Amino acid sequence: MYRIVSIGAALLAMAGCATSSIPLSEATPVPADEIYAFTGAGGSDTARLTVFRDTGFVGAGCDVVFYIDGQRVAKVGPGQKASFNVPSGELNLGTGLAESGLCAGAAIKTIPATLKAGATKTFRISGDMQGFYLGPYVDYGR
Repeated sequence: MYRIVSIGAALLAMAGCATSSIPLSEATPVPADEIYAFTGAGGSDTARLTVFRDTGFVGAGCDVVFYIDGQRVAKVGPGQKASFNVPSGELNLGTGLAESGLCAGAAIKTIPATLKAGATKTFRISGDMQGFYLGPYVDYGR
């Protein structure tokens, strides 16, 4: 009997161990004091980059730091979004856990991105029990 209860508890604990995707329109803005760079107005040679983070239990107690070309840009909490005017061209975008409490020590994961002048691109931060991931956002209209 104990074995059945233990297995059931383990399965219940693993269920839903990923973040939950939300539409970009439902994300709330990152507070202004949590945005550290790329806050200026864009020019003719800039692109608009938006990043937002899923909601959910996984990592909810940890803030994720968003990086552009190795520079700390914003601390993004669950269900939050931020937009930046960035130089067009090749950029390296990264995410890592904020260095506080139980959230310290995870490596920064980086992906390349190409942004054209005048264009807008959106990226999504999602997570599961293996860590946080950054990738292009696609609205599938579900």
